[in-house]
Amino acid sequence: MRVQRAVSKEIKGGSIAIGTFDGVHLGHREVLAKVKEKGEIRGITTGIVTFDPPPISFFHKEFPFLLTPTQEKLTLLKETGIDFCWIIEFSEKIANLSPLEFLDKLQRELSPQVLVVGYDFRFGKESEGDISFLKRVKDKYPWELVIVPPIKKSGILVKSTTIREKLLLGNIPLANLLLGRRYAIFGEVVKGMGRGREIGFPTINLTLKEKNKLLPIDGVYAVYFYPDSSKPLFYKGVANIGKRPTFGEKERQIEVHLIGIKEVDFPLKEVKVDFLQRIRPEKRFPNLEEMRAQIREDIEKAEKIF
Repeated sequence: MRVQRAVSKEIKGGSIAIGTFDGVHLGHREVLAKVKEKGEIRGITTGIVTFDPPPISFFHKEFPFLLTPTQEKLTLLKETGIDFCWIIEFSEKIANLSPLEFLDKLQRELSPQVLVVGYDFRFGKESEGDISFLKRVKDKYPWELVIVPPIKKSGILVKSTTIREKLLLGNIPLANLLLGRRYAIFGEVVKGMGRGREIGFPTINLTLKEKNKLLPIDGVYAVYFYPDSSKPLFYKGVANIGKRPTFGEKERQIEVHLIGIKEVDFPLKEVKVDFLQRIRPEKRFPNLEEMRAQIREDIEKAEKIF
């Protein structure tokens, strides 16, 4: 997939989809499957139009709840087999385009033969453009308009908002079901205080690669840990997200204990953590012995999840 921030003639006249695609979840994949289907029928190029920063981050500068920041999103989009992705820099100028002005820009820049959107697609100044608007003005443009209906899993509508809600409630299995894969975070290893080692359960301490990435609710999780996010090798682990109240910490932290690994003697590059299930909330312990007993219990529960 070619990623472009400027238009070239090679990407004009294709079958395209527009959207933020935060999460690249099962609903988004339905939209992209339709883009490919139409592209194959007509023998034309296929493409995605998305935004950087995402509109929600533009309007809310400190929004820390993206499922897939831009680079992670592009990695996932490349897996779909779409030919190109045009990234529009979301600016004040773009934000102030009326729905009609935005569609005119799309026609002028890309001249698509097919435009595919999800049922809840909104665009233009103050999100005034929606599916009803697209249907009203579709005869003004030469493209075929395709609207992909909503999809449900286990009776639940697949939406980025719903996935965020499930992660913030600790319902990892349901979030993963709607995503169509395990929710993951990417990070860099940082030096910790060594407290895990002191109590017999050494941990790897992480900081998020992207600060606007959503972290699930505080607690202890069964996870898969990838020492190198670009490779398939992983270890089973238990992760703790939170402020470690037993030690009186004030900053939210991420640490992972690798089950059965006493010493991490392998290189750690950009690491990845896949979330499988929340085991329990974070809690404060009256003493270290109770903490050790709880960690042993956490590991036992995690082993039954893997």
